[in-house]
Amino acid sequence: MSEAGERNEQGNLVYLISLLIAGIVLGFGLLSLLYSFGSPAGPLNQTFEVVGFSGVDDLWLLPPADYSIGLIVAGMMAMVLLNATAWKRTGGY
Repeated sequence: MSEAGERNEQGNLVYLISLLIAGIVLGFGLLSLLYSFGSPAGPLNQTFEVVGFSGVDDLWLLPPADYSIGLIVAGMMAMVLLNATAWKRTGGY
């Protein structure tokens, strides 16, 4: 019985570390999503705003968009898969 308890604790530690890593990946993806949209020429919107126009029509996907969307999807999938069987770890409700 003691061996089963130790194995369960080791499994909980791996589960906890995996959940933390998935959360970090998701958080990094969301943070990099902030830098994924803009003008490739720089702060063009501020230049347009001075003369009374909007630079919204000149928005592009910047290089961080290549990995930020993938990190968000990977983090969400990992968290969903890890939490799908979380009820088994608690012994049910």
